[in-house]
Amino acid sequence: MENHFTTFEGHLFASKLTNVGIAGDSHIISVFPNTAGIDDAERCRSGLTTPVPAGFYFQDVWKSFVCNTRRFSPSKTARCLQNKILYLLGDSTTRQWFEFFQSSVPDLKRMNLQTDPKVGPLMAVQLTNNIIIHWRPHGFPLRFRIMPAADVHYLSNEIDYITGGRHTVVVFTTVAHLVLHPLTFFVHKMANIRQAVIRLLKRAPETTVIIKSGNTGFTKTEYGIEWYRMQLNTVVREMFSDINGVIYFDVWQMTSCHYTHENIHPVPVIIRNQIDMILSYVCP
Repeated sequence: MENHFTTFEGHLFASKLTNVGIAGDSHIISVFPNTAGIDDAERCRSGLTTPVPAGFYFQDVWKSFVCNTRRFSPSKTARCLQNKILYLLGDSTTRQWFEFFQSSVPDLKRMNLQTDPKVGPLMAVQLTNNIIIHWRPHGFPLRFRIMPAADVHYLSNEIDYITGGRHTVVVFTTVAHLVLHPLTFFVHKMANIRQAVIRLLKRAPETTVIIKSGNTGFTKTEYGIEWYRMQLNTVVREMFSDINGVIYFDVWQMTSCHYTHENIHPVPVIIRNQIDMILSYVCP
């Protein structure tokens, strides 16, 4: 990759100047729970906006101001996904969701498709509740290790292959691997995906379609500017805002305000809260 920074500008992004922790003082602040009104929030559904702030963490549990987020135990997760086909499409942040389901849902087994577990495609099944979960990366541009070109499907094509219906949940994200490309290129790709989503909902209106926003947490370098990623998130939200039934799941604040060190791949506690909120949309 070509570095467009001058030597001086490069020094400004050095680790000793960015992401430096601030030493606190010895004062102790006690925070007590006050959940009045939170549980009275409306059920999670499409068409809801994300306020600022969108919620807060208390004892590592995300309290959402968007909608009434439920907590899902492994057994409740299995019941929620009963008789469902879940398609997770995009990048490694949705692969983290696949790995979470694989490790937490009882008897959910990953099928050996003879593929790399980091680049997929991946598939897991649970026969007891008739659950099928797929994960597949989006098409080029990708920054993955080597994988067969035949396994790289563009999201618009992959969505066209999905039959859909009330037992189908489609989740996709597109931001992380496109931060090195112009906004016009990103808009063109999203326009193709938008048309595929419209076709999917036209042939199967009961399909649940969820768009996951990009995370915060890239290293602060010329390849990971948060401001540009926020613009890409805004483009996605606006391009799908007029499609009835599409859920825009904004994780920007969930990944930016947890006390753990920022990482484009959130720690398990953040992933669990994201899964709880996704399942609250699927099983409100």
